[in-house]
Amino acid sequence: MSSANQPWPPLIVAKHVPRLVKWRDTLLTVMMWGFFAVLLDIEFELFLGHYLQPGLSRFDAGSKWPLFFERLMPFLLMAATLAGLLIIFTARTLRRHASALLLPKPAPLETAEQAHHAGLDEVELIVARDQRIVIVHLDADGRHKIEAPPR
Repeated sequence: MSSANQPWPPLIVAKHVPRLVKWRDTLLTVMMWGFFAVLLDIEFELFLGHYLQPGLSRFDAGSKWPLFFERLMPFLLMAATLAGLLIIFTARTLRRHASALLLPKPAPLETAEQAHHAGLDEVELIVARDQRIVIVHLDADGRHKIEAPPR
């Protein structure tokens, strides 16, 4: 099938997943699980190294905890700052939302004014509103044309 005959946009549908996509996804998944296992191995050794047999652990965390926290402090401060900003902006958004609900509803737009903005006749707009389904065409000059669909 040539690329000219394929529909646009080129979507991958679950029924027709290419073999290379399946292989790529499998390879990436296995690779990421491997990286995760290596990270867990290092973390378990860091925190549980004193329970392992002497000489098997690469880490001696007993006397280095202050050094670990000193090196992690910029990252911990950044995480705390981002969490604090998230809480502040969430509270501001909730307060704005609550205050917006207390405002009175705006006055509805008059039919004549709305028809004028759309470039329609007022009677034509009223007739179109009474229809269940309409087709709206937009001309190049921005004028609207409303027609009832064929039944």
